[in-house]
Amino acid sequence: MSMNHLMSDFVARINNANMINKEKTQVLKNKLSLEVCRKLTSLGYIAGFEDGEREIEVTLKPGKIRKIKVVSKPGLRQYAKPDSIPKIVGGIGYTILTTSSGLLTQVEANKQNVGGEILFQIY
Repeated sequence: MSMNHLMSDFVARINNANMINKEKTQVLKNKLSLEVCRKLTSLGYIAGFEDGEREIEVTLKPGKIRKIKVVSKPGLRQYAKPDSIPKIVGGIGYTILTTSSGLLTQVEANKQNVGGEILFQIY
């Protein structure tokens, strides 16, 4: 099966599992998905993950993720400079972006003064 945007698939699988209160879900394995899992674990949105041969088994924290949505899509990539990275209203979530310094949240990107492609928002 051919897939155009792996990050959209990742977000959809997490969102679907979260909506039906599933404890675990599997996402396709690639370098970006592994980095996103590490970042979400450090931010406390997922309990953990197990790296398999072709898939990653993600263990969700019940009720922690309210919404997760893709920002940058294959037809319209969204890039931001350090001073124009969108923030989540009320500071209750994070904007995750990929930069030349790796995968960062908007807070980390502002501290390092780097911009990049906005992948998704989670709150």
